[in-house]
Amino acid sequence: MLSYQRAMGQYETPQTTAEYMVQKILSHFKDSSSSPLILDPCTGEGVFVHELLKQGHPPDRLHAFDIDLNIKNPHPEIHFENTDFLMKEKEIKYDAIIGNPPYKSKRQSSYFQSNKHWLGEQFEEIGLPNLYALFVYHGLKTLKDGGVLTMIVQDSFLTNAYYRAFRRFLVKQIEIQEIILAPRRLFHMGNANVRTAILTIVKRKPNEKNSVKPMRLVDRLAEEEYASPPSERIQFLPQQVYEDLPNRNFAINVPQEILTHFHKEYTMLDSVVQGGTGISTGNDGHYLIKPDERTEDRNVWIPFYKNGGNKDAWYYSPKFYIHKDWPVYAEHSHTFVLRNKSFFYKEGITCSSMGINFSAAYLPKGSLFGVNANLFPNNREDLYYILGLLNSNLIKYMLRKVLNRTNMITSGYIKKLPYIEPSPAMKTAVTNCAKQLVEGKKADKNFPVHVLQNQMNQLVFNIYQISPDNQHHINRFCDHIFELL
Repeated sequence: MLSYQRAMGQYETPQTTAEYMVQKILSHFKDSSSSPLILDPCTGEGVFVHELLKQGHPPDRLHAFDIDLNIKNPHPEIHFENTDFLMKEKEIKYDAIIGNPPYKSKRQSSYFQSNKHWLGEQFEEIGLPNLYALFVYHGLKTLKDGGVLTMIVQDSFLTNAYYRAFRRFLVKQIEIQEIILAPRRLFHMGNANVRTAILTIVKRKPNEKNSVKPMRLVDRLAEEEYASPPSERIQFLPQQVYEDLPNRNFAINVPQEILTHFHKEYTMLDSVVQGGTGISTGNDGHYLIKPDERTEDRNVWIPFYKNGGNKDAWYYSPKFYIHKDWPVYAEHSHTFVLRNKSFFYKEGITCSSMGINFSAAYLPKGSLFGVNANLFPNNREDLYYILGLLNSNLIKYMLRKVLNRTNMITSGYIKKLPYIEPSPAMKTAVTNCAKQLVEGKKADKNFPVHVLQNQMNQLVFNIYQISPDNQHHINRFCDHIFELL
């Protein structure tokens, strides 16, 4: 049975990470004549309290809270309370807040349902995307003007659409000092496969303008090398950059050459494609069958495309089929939902939706499709060009590093990709390359794609005028996406 803290989505902070975060907090006050009043709002076993004391911070200037009644005071000389920080009145203003808040969404935690109305009122400005976002928001409200907050949070806030209001609040109300993408295996000792970031921010004074000091952005670290990460993973950018990105997404270590393609007036892919999700059966096990299960007349079964994987790029045989009488099912079932019916049975592009990688495949005429992203060019002659574009390393990089770092890619994200109309010669070259790859995969699912894929990548780099150094940066990310995302 999970402990209360594990059920709430909390994991013990590794010592090296705690050391860095404490140093970060204390360095903010190095020129102060008095010790700052510091709060850990979700203290757990007290790793931050112990590290603060170890680094010489006086215990009478430390406060610690935890909602779990089983958590005891980590040190007798500090102020400790078993209390819910989110419901704690802001009677004390702190100089600094440090912590590792719980990571649970509305869907995962009963806490949201139990406190639905109160939370909705208190956090109306940012919504209720996840507990950690509420801790950051309430922490900032509890800070003194000019105070500093550093927390380990899931990196979902960087790009996920559910965090748009949270990102808007951060950009408008605070000064971002640093965002570090923590090692992928930061919590592996707790068997937690979560991607995290260390967020360090300063509460801006009322009517104070953005600081001219740039943000320090550190890309995904292989180890807890916070003090001296490799120089190629560090970027300094003005905070204003995030105002100019779609949904104020927080891109980390993305070259400005790439970011310029996302300026406010840029042309999006949705100007040349339509479509989206298709059929949600509500019970795939009942309505869909696998190819080897078609025991009756095969003509009554329609190819059904959903959830293709990275190995399915360009073309793959359908993994599921649906009966031709599906309209009858839809008519008699309230869980059988139809979207984008005008594109049913049309030739198009079907994209993977789940997982870290991304790929697009040819969608044959006469097929149906599920709730993954399915795109249909406004001009059918552009189908193979757009298919080639979507399968290029540049587009994969833009999707994962700028538009959506989470494991689910929907058509809404894909349609926000920047689109550049190529010269006729370049469009023909990409189209011919994509056609060869599709035909090759049709003839042999193990068709070697490497040479043609590299040609495709280079063509798209040339269309978007990406420099050789940034091409190398992008290709490296795509080659090691599981570790670097």
